[in-house]
Amino acid sequence: MKIVILGAGLAGLSAAEELARRGHEVVVVEKEPFHGGLAATIKRDGFVYDLGPHRFHTSNDLILGFVKGLPGIDLLELDRVSRIRLLDRYFDYPLSFSNLLSTMPLHRGVGMMLSFLREKIRGISAPREQESFEGWVLSRFGRGLYDLYLAPYNKKLWGIEPSQLSADWASQRITVPSLAGLIKETIVPSKETVRSLVSTFHYPRGGIGEICRGLASGITEMGGSLLFSSEPTGLKKAETGWCINFPNSHIVCDKLISTIPVNSYTELLGNILPEEVHRAASNLKFRALVFLTVHLNCDIEPLDHWIYTSEDRYLFNRLSISRNFDPDVPSQVVFEYSCQEGDDIWKMSKEKLLETTIPGAEHLGLFSAETVLGSDIIRRAYAYPIYDLTYAKNTSLVLDALEEIADCVTCGRQGLFRYNNMDHSIEMGKFAALEILGEASVKSHFNWDENTWADG
Repeated sequence: MKIVILGAGLAGLSAAEELARRGHEVVVVEKEPFHGGLAATIKRDGFVYDLGPHRFHTSNDLILGFVKGLPGIDLLELDRVSRIRLLDRYFDYPLSFSNLLSTMPLHRGVGMMLSFLREKIRGISAPREQESFEGWVLSRFGRGLYDLYLAPYNKKLWGIEPSQLSADWASQRITVPSLAGLIKETIVPSKETVRSLVSTFHYPRGGIGEICRGLASGITEMGGSLLFSSEPTGLKKAETGWCINFPNSHIVCDKLISTIPVNSYTELLGNILPEEVHRAASNLKFRALVFLTVHLNCDIEPLDHWIYTSEDRYLFNRLSISRNFDPDVPSQVVFEYSCQEGDDIWKMSKEKLLETTIPGAEHLGLFSAETVLGSDIIRRAYAYPIYDLTYAKNTSLVLDALEEIADCVTCGRQGLFRYNNMDHSIEMGKFAALEILGEASVKSHFNWDENTWADG
């Protein structure tokens, strides 16, 4: 068969590799001039940087073995170091109760514990609603920790009030399910390791994009092709299979796999889908990210792989230090700014963004203006699916409708509107290929719980 895959990220390339290895003709279509999606490594003008911090780890030995076997891959094994900058202090991340108590100002620590106790007493007579992030977190951690860190950081990250954010986000991504659980985990660690607490991870020498480079290399060696800077304008059912239209050409294929944002994919399908599905898809929103990488002529002291910054004094919400992942890359700091496509942060020039960033970097003791050699900027409109209060209903309606269309599959973070991790995307791609061949189903294969998704 001839099969077209939309999107050259981890899921799309994994699907293409599986199909090419089985002897099918594959064509990967990517709107960017390079592969990798969010798992790309940018290499230009002396810069070598990832789009934010990436750590590859998996409990699936088959996926780990597959990645290790990709051509040219040299996997380093690193001990994770990540912290939160708050109140001009560093707190360990993932949080531990002993570190919170020893680092937190005394009055803050006492207030945090009292607010937790008040919340437990309140819950006896008037339990909070559990549909929103706000209700879920307040009932488990109290207002002290919520107001200090959890609410400000998530409002900054998502651009909406925590009361409008689904509790699914909290249950899937917060490492320990309550302050009581945090205390217990500190005193008596559980035998089963939560994904967020995994202390070691793999990282390919040369950048996280080496995984996609290895996948792409294997695809082309097996006769597959990748079309870059190519964006479809519409999808139509052909006599047998699909016709993918472009501004000045088209491709006819037998079957189709999409890993592009599900709302964009739905729009391309046009009147193949009913209006109510299009309405639901239009309500699925993604958070955008802007990445500013600063190249330095000095070494950076912190050993962190990444640092979270929730306070308003920092426009960025996270930073990562490239050389702490791979000692062979230049001395760089990658700053991440959450935004929406078209807003003030999105439109800010590289020079202006650097100007607003340097004071924060100096306050953190990372570098001064005199040590900056240059900067680079890249924007990504479809970074994180926003789990608002209506996302589950809208996602279910859209994905159920897409599943009814023959000879096509949607998968991946953007394609399934799931905040999943790298190993999930690789596995999804493989099972999307198997579904196209009638040998498996993406939907029926995966039975993940909250612990699977957690990867803070």
